[in-house]
Amino acid sequence: MQQIRDFIEDQFLIEFDESFPETSDLFKEGVMDSFGYIQLIRFLEKEFDIKFSEQEMTANVMVSLSLIEKTVSRKLSESITD
Repeated sequence: MQQIRDFIEDQFLIEFDESFPETSDLFKEGVMDSFGYIQLIRFLEKEFDIKFSEQEMTANVMVSLSLIEKTVSRKLSESITD
């Protein structure tokens, strides 16, 4: 999951630390907008060979690094069992 953290930090010019924890809402903090979110989705789909449904993309499940990592982990485990 380090590649997700690296992508977000590089793409959005932030650094996760004590003052900006992994649970921070990237939208509310002004780090990511809808265009950035689409870039993130494309990166995740390409990097991890997964696909997100429209419902997953609009359900506010991927607003923080910790939630993004949890969602990707779930999708990866689902793809293994399919």
